[in-house]
Amino acid sequence: MDAPRTREDVQENLQSITDQIQEGIRKGSYSLSQLQQALSDLTKQAADSADQLVHENPWSAIGVGVALGLLLGYMLPRK
Repeated sequence: MDAPRTREDVQENLQSITDQIQEGIRKGSYSLSQLQQALSDLTKQAADSADQLVHENPWSAIGVGVALGLLLGYMLPRK
C-alpha cells in the first residue's frame, strides 16, 4: 500500500470527523455521550492509522522513536 496516499486519506477522514464534531458543538446539537463516542472513534481511527504506518515502515518508526528519545533526554534538566 502507498504510505503517502494512505496518510492523506487518513488525514482527510480525521479532518472530516473533526469538522463534524466542531459543527455539532457550535450548534449545540451533540450530547456529552455523543461527543465521547465521536472522540473515541477519532482516537481509534488515529491509532489504527498509526499502527498501519508503523507496520509499513518499521525502520522509520524506530528512527523517529530514537530521535524523540534523544531529543527528550537532551532537553530534560539534569540534577
